[in-house]
Amino acid sequence: MKGIYYKIPIDFEGLTGKKDVDKISLEASIRQHIFLLATTALGECKFDETYGTEIWEMDFDLMKSDNMLKELIAQTVKTSITRHEKRLTLENVEVSVQDYNLGTLGKIKMKKKVTIAIKGLILETSRPFTFSNSFFVGPLSY
Repeated sequence: MKGIYYKIPIDFEGLTGKKDVDKISLEASIRQHIFLLATTALGECKFDETYGTEIWEMDFDLMKSDNMLKELIAQTVKTSITRHEKRLTLENVEVSVQDYNLGTLGKIKMKKKVTIAIKGLILETSRPFTFSNSFFVGPLSY
């Protein structure tokens, strides 16, 4: 069913109740897929050990400098998108890392907030594509 893209997570209760599954645009589908790639650990998908990124490998390695984290995350995201998202020609991946306090009053809970910004070109439509999302590492949460 080329050209039809579905929202994830799929509403299986609605599907078994014979309701239509929510459909999304090509751009939204690519965004979903990039987020899934970025938040999936390498080796987590048993049918393809290369699916995902190495971000989880550095999740607890907070001793790395922010610049080193940026470089490692940008490289693993570039590699994964190039390998697994064939609908997109990747132009640029920018990563920023900031220390962020998620604690409550009187309790400090520091994490690193990672923001990924991606630019590319959608092959099917020749339209520019942008994606930006963030998550926390140490331990990873979003």
